[in-house]
Amino acid sequence: MKAVEALSKIHFSAIELMLFLLVLIWGLNFVAMKWALREMLPLAFSTVRYSLATALFWAILFAREGWQPVSKKDALKLLGLGLLGNTFFQAPMIIGLDLTTSGNSALLLATIPVWGALIAVIMRIESLNRWIWSGIGLSFLGMVLVTLGSERAFALNNASDATSTLIGNLLTLIAAASWAGFTVFSKNLLKRYSPLRLNALTMLPGALGLWLFAIPDVTTQDWTAISWQVWLIVPFSAVLALVVGYIIWAMGVKQIGAARTAAFNNLVPVVTFISAYFTLGEPVSWLQGLGGAIVLVGVQLTMRKEASA
Repeated sequence: MKAVEALSKIHFSAIELMLFLLVLIWGLNFVAMKWALREMLPLAFSTVRYSLATALFWAILFAREGWQPVSKKDALKLLGLGLLGNTFFQAPMIIGLDLTTSGNSALLLATIPVWGALIAVIMRIESLNRWIWSGIGLSFLGMVLVTLGSERAFALNNASDATSTLIGNLLTLIAAASWAGFTVFSKNLLKRYSPLRLNALTMLPGALGLWLFAIPDVTTQDWTAISWQVWLIVPFSAVLALVVGYIIWAMGVKQIGAARTAAFNNLVPVVTFISAYFTLGEPVSWLQGLGGAIVLVGVQLTMRKEASA
């Protein structure tokens, strides 16, 4: 009875409810993309999805802020950020997803704050306290357990599946590190550009770079063999997961702060693991579950930048 009374007193704000919706969208998006990769080559799917999202971002930018010229000083920085945070994030992410499970992909991408903290230290942008170092250590321990658990789960069926999963995990971690670098290096530019403008400006060169990587997949893809269900996944993944997802995330950061907003991202792998188990039949070993829990605790500690040293 007391538990029911306690639950009845819990009230969520509008933005918190929207962030829970975003968790559901992002969690299901990994499963949806994995489903689409049954019929589409990884980079062919990613290029179509990302091009659509880029076009929508530019449409929203023109509608809300209009066109403003970019300074020559920032042009090369925006180009580099676009390639780092988009091309070199999207390409290894989608290829990694094709090779590993959607649950692993969601979980390993949740380590982005960990890589961001490490990059900030390496670049001497900020120092870390003991809580953050503890979080980094726990995250890496959890990643090792997730990888070992994946290999055990797939080795029961085929040794080559275990190898592919390992490669997929590594590519996903490269993607996470790329996005972390984008986040760290974009901080100064965010002083001169709105988040919407910065994302639109960096997504355009990122999309063009992605097209260059995707030429082999785009030219060999049998576009007539794609089912209507997969064609529905493309706008879901582009419009809801990328465009709407960004808008909700930006609103969350503005209204409740970056730390509280980022905490919602820890729920994404949970949604993905559960939905992937029931829809895709992806195996989940106890070692993966333990490693995943350790990763999420580590990520939460890593985000405690306000903790005392």
